[in-house]
Amino acid sequence: MPVSTVSSPPVDSWPLGPFLEGLRAEPVSSEKGRATWRLAVAEQHLRTHGILHGGVVATLLDTAMGRAVSTLCRDDQGCVTAQLNVNFLRPAWSGETLTITGEVQHSGRQTAVARGEIRTAAGVLVATGTGTFMFVARPAEGQPMFVQQPDK
Repeated sequence: MPVSTVSSPPVDSWPLGPFLEGLRAEPVSSEKGRATWRLAVAEQHLRTHGILHGGVVATLLDTAMGRAVSTLCRDDQGCVTAQLNVNFLRPAWSGETLTITGEVQHSGRQTAVARGEIRTAAGVLVATGTGTFMFVARPAEGQPMFVQQPDK
């Protein structure tokens, strides 16, 4: 089914949170059912052996796919990741600029499924991923999305 090209809020209005701000991933664009991010790989993103850390790869895919899904949320909804699958195809190195895209493949009443890709500036595929996202009720203004409960 084709995805509409209705625009979502400008990328400079997206709340990133401290984790993504620290990662220095940059939102590039979004439209209904799609989102694009960019990351300039730096030393802080590397694991041993001088390659991009797999956790960063997973985070980038999760972020792009999650943002794509969030463009389909009703005003009273948010979304959270329920399942994430990552396929690592090629290492990424410090100094490379990566483009991360997420696209919704299916959206239902309670969940959505998305796919994502990470490519180098030359278009070389670094990783792919799929994710299942659950729609959750957005709380009233000023209330937290989640409240920590004691473990039983």
